[in-house]
Amino acid sequence: MSINKYINQFFKELEIYEDKENGKNYKEIIYKSINNFLDNKTEGPAFKVYKSFFEAYWIGIQNEVNPFLELTLIMKNFEEYSGKLLEKHRDHYIHTVFVFLLGLSVYIQNNNFRKIFNEYALNKETYPDSYDTKHEEFFYRWGLASLSHDIAYPIEIIIKQANEYIKFVCGYCDPVEEIMGIEVKLSTSNEFTNLPIIKPKKEFKTKFNLDYSKFKQRFLGDSISLLSYVLSENFNIRVRDLKNNLNEFINYMDKKGFIDHGYFSAIIMLRWYYHLIKKTEWHPAYFYFPVLDSSSSILLHNYYRHRLMKKPFNLNSMNANQHPIAYLLILCDELQEWNRKGYGRMNIKQNTPINFVLVINESELRIKYEYSNEKDNKEFLKNKYENINNVINISDIFNNGITIE
Repeated sequence: MSINKYINQFFKELEIYEDKENGKNYKEIIYKSINNFLDNKTEGPAFKVYKSFFEAYWIGIQNEVNPFLELTLIMKNFEEYSGKLLEKHRDHYIHTVFVFLLGLSVYIQNNNFRKIFNEYALNKETYPDSYDTKHEEFFYRWGLASLSHDIAYPIEIIIKQANEYIKFVCGYCDPVEEIMGIEVKLSTSNEFTNLPIIKPKKEFKTKFNLDYSKFKQRFLGDSISLLSYVLSENFNIRVRDLKNNLNEFINYMDKKGFIDHGYFSAIIMLRWYYHLIKKTEWHPAYFYFPVLDSSSSILLHNYYRHRLMKKPFNLNSMNANQHPIAYLLILCDELQEWNRKGYGRMNIKQNTPINFVLVINESELRIKYEYSNEKDNKEFLKNKYENINNVINISDIFNNGITIE
């Protein structure tokens, strides 16, 4: 089954507020850009998908340059040119667009997931300002999360490059023992994480305080506290323990000489949207609910597996109702393997699927990877299945599980 059919169904049902109320044409523009991408899965059409989404949900002043579009181009160029210096490196630019489309497909084909998301995000007592237009709250949150989940990957590339070079120069003299290493100390000062509380406009202050009186404790003043609070709500962990773990994670990354791009992508996204919303005086709740939800899902797409499932938290596989967008991001990010260009010195093209067949319904997801040459990939498929099944509870939305072949 082609993914096009699922995308067509999603856009047939989607409603966009600005189109209905202000005469815009965003849905058609986004839909057209996606169809063009599916016809020609290259960087140019991929950029138009990014462009159409971030222009439709642009918070900044209309005549200003949209920094999110600049960021996607910088990320693409950095990956294309700097990735060549690594032993192996795969595309994340086109990959990200396919992750976005996979998530739309799961959502529209699986009522179990839609019901879970709606109960999580559309509760007016919790978030009175969620979109009333059909499927738009999901579309907005999922678009923010999926299209931004790898924006910090260039930082990871820099560190990998340095470590590969050091490994090479040390290996000539002493190939057994590592005699030299690199420690990377990234700027994680208070200025990087500090996000003073956004206050509503004076004319809306009374209504805002009334609508969100129960949630004032959620409006915290730095990104680590904000992320910790959301994770505390979702996974029933003490905020203090999460803050300590996130802060300690920085020291751990410094010591081990690596970065978790999910961690930094989440904070970068929070910082950018914070300054846009504060500068334009948009509704503070737009930041503290959908943007924070999407940002925390970006954090979780690595952090859940590598930190929350280990000591001291020892969480089991994630349930869909605990964090639907994070759950979906983990699933789609892991499944997306086709059309991934290799930039590194090692030839990975022969091991990369060129296409896929996808079937999604109420009870199961089946995906078959197609290769240019026949190959024995049983171990790869087994690992792929285990990487998903160990981290998220598949039966929450697919009673018959998933099949990967």
